Amino acid sequence: MKEAKETLKARILDGAIALFLEKGIANVTTRELTESLGISRSHIYHYFSNWQVLCIAALDRFMRDELETFARQINALTSKQKMAQLVENFLPLEPDAAWQLYSSIWHLAIHNAAYAELVESITDEWSGVVCGIIEEGIDNGTFRDSDARRTTRQLVSLLNGYAEFLSVRPSAKKCKMVQEDIADFIQQFIYKA
Repeated sequence: MKEAKETLKARILDGAIALFLEKGIANVTTRELTESLGISRSHIYHYFSNWQVLCIAALDRFMRDELETFARQINALTSKQKMAQLVENFLPLEPDAAWQLYSSIWHLAIHNAAYAELVESITDEWSGVVCGIIEEGIDNGTFRDSDARRTTRQLVSLLNGYAEFLSVRPSAKKCKMVQEDIADFIQQFIYKA
């Protein structure tokens, strides 16, 4: 019985994520979610006390899955390859559904403490992964010796800033400029001379 409950809860979260990616957080309703899953509203509110709690649980699941997938994908790569994958992951060539969903979450976090807590938590976890890449590169002599935590904060801030910049009317020209700027920063401040 417990397994069936956990399966239904996971199905609700996955259904919410799919709709958020398709339509955006603000454009999805409880009714739409229940209809897409073929369940009643009482099922949703059995597991989640309100819509915001469900949204945060779904978004948390989505972002942690993304982080875990990224960490698995880069596991066997060299430090330089990991850094290149990190930049590519943060800055897709065009804003896809996942990128737009992250942007929506960040905007909600500005005015809502529960979303802010979620954003801070996932940002800390991403920073931990980035710091691990930098520390590994320092340890194996690929990256220059530096304060890995400070370099992480600088790099993550640079990536997030450029992601925001690219979210407004992205173009091939803007993407190329951003890629060159980030490559220059990494070459000057991270890679060993």
